[in-house]
Amino acid sequence: MSDTGEFDKDDTVAGTSVIGVAPAGSALGRWWSDHWETLGWIVFAGILVVFFPIVVYRTSRMNSNDFWQFYESSQFVLEYGTRAPDSKFLHYLPSVDVAAAAVAWMPIRLAAAAWFGIMVTGWLCLLRAVRRYLLADCDAVQARQSVLVAGLLVMPLFLDHLCVGAFHILMVWFLVAGLGRVSQNRPWSGGALLGLAVWVKLLPMIGVGYLVLKRKWLPAIFAVVVALAVDFSLSLLAYGPATTWQLHQEWWASEVCATQNRMLTDERPIDEDRITNQSAMIVMRRLLTHMGHGTEEDRADAIEWGYKVKPNTIGSVDNGGLRPDVAKADLSASQLRMVYAVFMGLLGLGVLYYWRQPGRDLTPDRWATEIALVSLATLWFSPLVWSYHPTAALPAIAVVFSRAPRYPRTSQLMAALWLFSILMMGVPVVRAHGVTLWMNLLLGVFLLVTARGACPTLGMISSLPALKTKPTQ
Repeated sequence: MSDTGEFDKDDTVAGTSVIGVAPAGSALGRWWSDHWETLGWIVFAGILVVFFPIVVYRTSRMNSNDFWQFYESSQFVLEYGTRAPDSKFLHYLPSVDVAAAAVAWMPIRLAAAAWFGIMVTGWLCLLRAVRRYLLADCDAVQARQSVLVAGLLVMPLFLDHLCVGAFHILMVWFLVAGLGRVSQNRPWSGGALLGLAVWVKLLPMIGVGYLVLKRKWLPAIFAVVVALAVDFSLSLLAYGPATTWQLHQEWWASEVCATQNRMLTDERPIDEDRITNQSAMIVMRRLLTHMGHGTEEDRADAIEWGYKVKPNTIGSVDNGGLRPDVAKADLSASQLRMVYAVFMGLLGLGVLYYWRQPGRDLTPDRWATEIALVSLATLWFSPLVWSYHPTAALPAIAVVFSRAPRYPRTSQLMAALWLFSILMMGVPVVRAHGVTLWMNLLLGVFLLVTARGACPTLGMISSLPALKTKPTQ
């Protein structure tokens, strides 16, 4: 089998699977070929079971992670009828605090367990949505194995998601399921799910724009209506009209308008400049400017507080933390804006060009590629990409692996690079260079390269020479 999507005439290796490995002639090799998928699902389930008490313990400790702050912020809403002034939810629509109150009335341990259950449900529903909507045209075994491998590859990031106490996975699930249902001519339910994704975070507005390009007017409009309806109904219920309007004005000014300006122009250390942020905007700030390097007073404070400050360490303990100096240039704020605008503009034009075909002209495999690309785009164009956000890369990984029979070496290379990028997240200097950003961009390349060959459908499986059985010599 060539790696260009074509099958060689004499390529008759038996049992090619999603991992692109033919069974060995030994008894152990044959056993592995027959049982690796079952073992994979056991490992998948076992990891979640093992991490349940760990996550509940971590998330129920005071000020230990995001969940504790979400919990306190929602309790504040229940008690005072307005947002807490230092709420962790300030980055999101004011109604998100209200929704989280569904667990805030519980004791903290019980709330942490419920939060874990909600997030794991979202994770499993995301896997199901990828299988049901993006791999619907694939052979059933191939699709199931692709989802399993993608789930295992992304599992470290999802575990980080659980330990932090985040809810990003819900957005990804709603986004993929919503667009998937639209691709299967279910505009009302698809638009509703996409609207929930937009309500959770604004990033899925990319999906709304995508549907406009596909001439899918009904679900695009309905998604916006659902997002607004959920937001204002919850806000009015909890805050009343006057406070609702005030909170939305504050959110728009401080989060929507000010965040990008702060990241591209502020010379001082900022909270968004933590090395855990792998967005294109902040990586460019680190690589192309000396913004956020801090002062000698910041270094002195860090030393006084017991931090090990190396010669190339910069930043501030109070804002964004300490990080390695990886600057390769010293652009001004206006120059950084220009470079960022050009880079993102070219990337955006490329994505729009790929999405140019109307929905009525798309095959199921093309829908799968484009929806996975929408999910990836939420990582490319977001100003904030924390360590667990690349769970949004799962659809793309699954789609690439579904094409493993045609692109075995490509899928294996992608998996190797993905695992390498996760390992490199533990090396501060590599992480400061934006290793996750570059991997997410490279994953888009893998997705588009393999899109030249659709995954094998049930009707194709029996006719592919590479999948015919040949006796072992």
